[in-house]
Amino acid sequence: MQQPLATYLLWAYVFFLWFYFRSQGPLSLMSRWKSYNVMNTGEPGSSYGEIMGRNKSFCDISKKEILETVDTLISYSSPVNEPFTIAEYGAADSSCSMGLMTDIINTVRSKCGINKEIHIMYEDLPESDFNSLYKRIHGIIPIPRSYLLDHENVYVTSSGTNFYKQCFPANSVDLAISFSAFQWLSKPVQLSDSVYRYLSKCEEEKDAFKKQAFNDWMTILKNRAKELKPGGWGIFSNFGEDEGTQEKPPKMSFKDACIHFDEIWKSFYSRGIIKQAEFVNGTLSGVFRNTRELEEPFRASNELQNLGLQLHKIKLDTLPCFIKTEWKERLKLGVDDKEKFAQDLTDINRVSTYNTFYGALDGERSKEEKSQICDLFYEEMRDAFLSRYPDDVDTDVIYTTTYVFKQ
Repeated sequence: MQQPLATYLLWAYVFFLWFYFRSQGPLSLMSRWKSYNVMNTGEPGSSYGEIMGRNKSFCDISKKEILETVDTLISYSSPVNEPFTIAEYGAADSSCSMGLMTDIINTVRSKCGINKEIHIMYEDLPESDFNSLYKRIHGIIPIPRSYLLDHENVYVTSSGTNFYKQCFPANSVDLAISFSAFQWLSKPVQLSDSVYRYLSKCEEEKDAFKKQAFNDWMTILKNRAKELKPGGWGIFSNFGEDEGTQEKPPKMSFKDACIHFDEIWKSFYSRGIIKQAEFVNGTLSGVFRNTRELEEPFRASNELQNLGLQLHKIKLDTLPCFIKTEWKERLKLGVDDKEKFAQDLTDINRVSTYNTFYGALDGERSKEEKSQICDLFYEEMRDAFLSRYPDDVDTDVIYTTTYVFKQ
């Protein structure tokens, strides 16, 4: 039986859309930690939220203190006729923080009742997945469950503004929070011998990295100081490093993943897969600050104090990688799936680094060639993880949480 012409036209259109979007390549380097398919709409297994939303420890590690801070703010400094305002920076699609926001709302409601207005503001870059953000907020993507399904008088807005700028009106935020975002630099700082400063031996280039990290952290804090209300608090968690001791060398987050990044990218250069300029351009534009570096803007000048911002404390925690935790849970059930561990660990690292390596490749290369090089890179990373027993891979996270308040 002959198919109707409309059916052929429909399939031709579907094929065209597939080919078009397949050929577009990644977004720009300034997409920070987002994946090469950051703008997808939350299809199962492919979105940022599907990959990263499984990890709750980044929010949970400071949840108790965040809720205690909310309780204090509500008790002493929140006018009855004003909304309680929360701002999350680098929020992505909200999947990681959805449960925490629910707990914050419940804390406010327990003190103020259901009529207290709550305003939740999400910040991320214009390229971010705001499509999935609002689908999650309104329950179209049902997991995790949205607080809007259970609470009235909660209002959600978003700002597609780089957090190196002021994102919200002055004196408008009661509680500013961020998880795993502020370690990304405002601009690349290139290293000639490594993809990350911890592994570099060039002191001059490492000093340039340190200077950029200081200036960027100062800028972030100054903008948050402007946005916070007097009496407001900021709680900012980031990947970090510990400083080590004479007996123990410093330790960085995701140590073995970074080492494999470095080894494979160097191998690509030595094998002629990439050029020298491309190797240098592959420097990861992030910095895992230690406690001393996080404190430095408060010591170096009076700029923050003049804006009313005070440092309360900095907490350092070591968190097991959730990929390894999931593997151990399956192992208890008798399933030793090293292949899944290696693939999952590769996927999570691909999310945060693909744009850097794709963007490092020469503009004269075709999109197809760039994609092939990047695919090979992550295939070799998966093989590197697969060659080792999961429990021997150091994927722990050094997590720093900075607590500040505005006088």
